[in-house]
Amino acid sequence: MKPIAIAIILAGTLGAGAASAGTACYTGPTGRIHAANKTSCGPVIKQAIHIDCYRGPWRATIWDHPQGSFVDDLVKYGYDYGDANGLATEICKKESLVGDPDGLRAELLRAIAADPPGPK
Repeated sequence: MKPIAIAIILAGTLGAGAASAGTACYTGPTGRIHAANKTSCGPVIKQAIHIDCYRGPWRATIWDHPQGSFVDDLVKYGYDYGDANGLATEICKKESLVGDPDGLRAELLRAIAADPPGPK
């Protein structure tokens, strides 16, 4: 029975008032055609997310659950507590990811891309 912890660093754009390490702006084509496309720039944060799951003694994920640091890091990244806890629990409960740090990292990135933090 041991926890598994993996850290990844993600950069995301949050709304006004967030701590900023730069800005995220439109970087696509420019010129007359795109001049009418107003873009909003927002602060960018870099947040380490520690994928930390408690693992039970078996491969089956009977007692597996996210540790508080995993959920807290997702909250710092921009999710509300309920969404962060749900996302972390879903990842920690996948039996196919037991003992697969690269799989955990890829699954978290996929989940964030599918449902990024912020207003829905």
